[in-house]
Amino acid sequence: MPYDIDNEIEVETDSTDQFAGFGRETTLELVEAEDGRLLLRDAEQDEAPLMTIDFSEKLKELLGSDTQAIGQHMIHAAIQVIMQKQMSQWHAHVYDKEPTHYS
Repeated sequence: MPYDIDNEIEVETDSTDQFAGFGRETTLELVEAEDGRLLLRDAEQDEAPLMTIDFSEKLKELLGSDTQAIGQHMIHAAIQVIMQKQMSQWHAHVYDKEPTHYS
């Protein structure tokens, strides 16, 4: 199933907080589980991982020790997409408002 990059991200827009509409700060950690899966999780919570990356054994043999670096690049790309979408929505909310006074 192809990824739909244009789907909406739900953000809070009715708040008086100056950072409303933006994600809260979160510290993420990428760790390798005992079974070789890469886990992305919130460093401050012990919940289930936010994301797992599981390379096949054949791919692990081909990549060797580069699996961790490739996992980091995959996560970095995903975070960039989310940030770009949030910035686009923020700019749309700012610039689409009718000014109260015209000069």
